[in-house]
Amino acid sequence: MVATLFPELEGIIFRLLEMISHKIKSERTNIIEILKNIEWSTKFRDDIDRCTAIGVDSSFTVVESRIGMIYVIQGVAIRQSFNRSTIKIEEDSRFYDIGLISVKPSYSNRVIRRSVYKRALSVYAYLLELQSAYNLLAGSSADIVLLDGSLLSFLIQKEFKNLNITINSVGHAKDIEIKYILERKMELIKELDKTTHTVFIAKSSGASFYINNGIYPDIYIFELAKLFRVEPYYKAGYSIPMVIEIDKTLRRFLGIDESCEITFITVAYSRFIDNAPIFQLTFPNKVEADTVGSIFSYIKTLSPSGYPMPLEYPHRISKLARGTIIDVFMKLGIPVISGRELIEL
Repeated sequence: MVATLFPELEGIIFRLLEMISHKIKSERTNIIEILKNIEWSTKFRDDIDRCTAIGVDSSFTVVESRIGMIYVIQGVAIRQSFNRSTIKIEEDSRFYDIGLISVKPSYSNRVIRRSVYKRALSVYAYLLELQSAYNLLAGSSADIVLLDGSLLSFLIQKEFKNLNITINSVGHAKDIEIKYILERKMELIKELDKTTHTVFIAKSSGASFYINNGIYPDIYIFELAKLFRVEPYYKAGYSIPMVIEIDKTLRRFLGIDESCEITFITVAYSRFIDNAPIFQLTFPNKVEADTVGSIFSYIKTLSPSGYPMPLEYPHRISKLARGTIIDVFMKLGIPVISGRELIEL
C-alpha cells in the first residue's frame, strides 16, 4: 500500500519550517547574549617541539547471573610522545579484572537497583585507571596526564551511603571494600597532581558552572555556539578558567566529607581545532589562566583531529562488547539470567 499525505497536512509543513527558522533565530540571539559573559581565548603556543602525555581509559560491564552480579573490566594506559615529525606510543600498561560485586544495605527493606552496581563498578574502574596512570608516571616523567571523564564523576560517592559494597576480585584474588576504593582513589588523584599536570577531560556534562541560571548546561551553550558559528567560540581555544570551591553544599551533593583533601577544582572548556566538539577540562586544584593556556597548548598538539590521541587509543582498544561477554559466559556454563527473567525481576 502506498502511503500518502493529506493535502491539508502538506499545506502546513512549510509553516513548520517557518516555526523552526524562527526558533533558531531566537535561540541564536539567546546564546549570543549568554556568551557575552564568557571570555574565550584563542591564544596558544604553536612552538611546542616535543611533549609527552599519559592517557588512560577503560570499559566495563555488569552481567546478572544466578550466583550474583558479575563484572568485567579492561583498560589501558599509554605514554605517548610527540615531536615535530612523529607521534608514537612509547609504553602501554593493560589492566583487567573480573569477579562479583556484593551489595548489602544497612537496613533490610532497601531495594538495590542495577544502577548501584554499575556506579560501584565505575568507581572501581576509576581506581584501576588512576593506578595504571600512576604506575606509568612512576617509571618516567610526562608533561601531562589525561583521564577520560569529569573530575566530579571521579569524586562523587553519595550513592554508597548506608551500603556495604565489596568487589570480589578474581584478578587480584581478594575482596576489596568500597571504602578502600574511595580513599585510595582520592590519594592517587592527589599524588598524580603533585607530580605533573593532571587533567580530566569530559565529552559530556550537565554542569552549569558558567551559566548561573542553570537552564542550559555549559557544554550545550558552547555546542550551540559552534552550530551558530558565533565568533570566537567555534574556533580552537578555551574559556577563561573558573575556580570552584568544594564547600559544604558541594560536598553534600557529592557525598564526600571533610577527609577529602581536594578543596578547589578548576573548570574550563576547550576546542582543540576549529569547529571541533567541546570538551570540559577539570583540574583537582587552583590553576591560573596562563597555566591552563599552557596545558591547552600541549593537549592541542596531541589532538590533530580535535580529540586527544592519548585518550583515543585507550578508548578504542579497551571497548568491551557486553553481548560477547554473555556469549562466553553461556558457553562456559555460567548461569546468566535471560532477558525475560530480568523483566520478571
